[in-house]
Amino acid sequence: MESREFPLSRKTKQELVKTIFEVEFSEADNDSFFDFYQRAVDGIEEALAKFLSYDEREDAAEIIDDSINLGVRILLMVRTGGFLTIGRLIALSGETKVGWKDAQLADIIYKHFTHQKFIKQHVKLEKIFNARNLERIAGVEIRWTSNLADHLRMQDEDKAVEVFHYASFLRLHQKSPILPVAFIDETFRALALLLPEHDREVEKWFSGHQIKLEKRRKPPLDSMARECGQLKVEERQINKFEYWHDRLVILKQVFDEAEPSSMRQWWRDRRRRVQWYTFWVAAIVLALTIVFGLIQCVEGRHNLGSDRSRVVAAGGVAILPLATAMSYVIRAIVIEATENEGFPGECGVTTAGCLT
Repeated sequence: MESREFPLSRKTKQELVKTIFEVEFSEADNDSFFDFYQRAVDGIEEALAKFLSYDEREDAAEIIDDSINLGVRILLMVRTGGFLTIGRLIALSGETKVGWKDAQLADIIYKHFTHQKFIKQHVKLEKIFNARNLERIAGVEIRWTSNLADHLRMQDEDKAVEVFHYASFLRLHQKSPILPVAFIDETFRALALLLPEHDREVEKWFSGHQIKLEKRRKPPLDSMARECGQLKVEERQINKFEYWHDRLVILKQVFDEAEPSSMRQWWRDRRRRVQWYTFWVAAIVLALTIVFGLIQCVEGRHNLGSDRSRVVAAGGVAILPLATAMSYVIRAIVIEATENEGFPGECGVTTAGCLT
């Protein structure tokens, strides 16, 4: 079968896309989904070969079940089966397993991809809230997943979050009746929130993850995940999300409650600008006080009893109130600027990329 001969030909890709998603294949479509398809098929063939070698007829039903599960996994990119569909090449430990025994495919979609707005707490999705800052400021590890059911799911006691990056797969479903259009649109917007297209720092960070995965010989990231646009202020409101609402609220709570644990994180953390300026002004004042105190001690020791020693000592003592006064002045300026102007950069570009 050509659908099991890799790399896939253009004709085979056309047939697969038309059969699975009932849409026409476009050259602009990313190959990330076909990479996933190849790994899934390789995994099932490896497991089937192991089972068939024993020539046990009672395994036939299990083989059929797992073949169906493979088809569902390729169609929805969710884990549904037993060992065969979660073979070494296509699964990670801790994945969400969607159960659907004696149920129709529509039941899976309705049960797992429905509105989730049970958490009533309101959170603000500021521009600083993105995947890069989740790692750099809050210390939350970004784990890329091929399981749509795990998107935005927290793991390891809120130290890691799963991110579904296969935007090309979602694009294939845009014209397909399988997944709800509103669900696909919101998933694109969630990616635009975490991976804003026009943020150069996020772009560099994303490229860094690509390089790390290549070095580890892991499946590549879908480049289309970085082409889902950038949300405007009115789009970056938590009440605009319904399917991923609760997971976003939990993720934002973790981000807001995280405290810097190192000097590097203190430097990167600009969530509370007044506190940030105050901390670093105080650190500079402390450093200056220590430096001039050391100078005073050294000079005083070498020039004990001399006029020069008294002058240096007086200068060192005078530094402290001067630096303290400077810190209060800077703090007052920062507070006034924050109250009058607010945080910069609250305008954005509409979510165009993947949504059209």
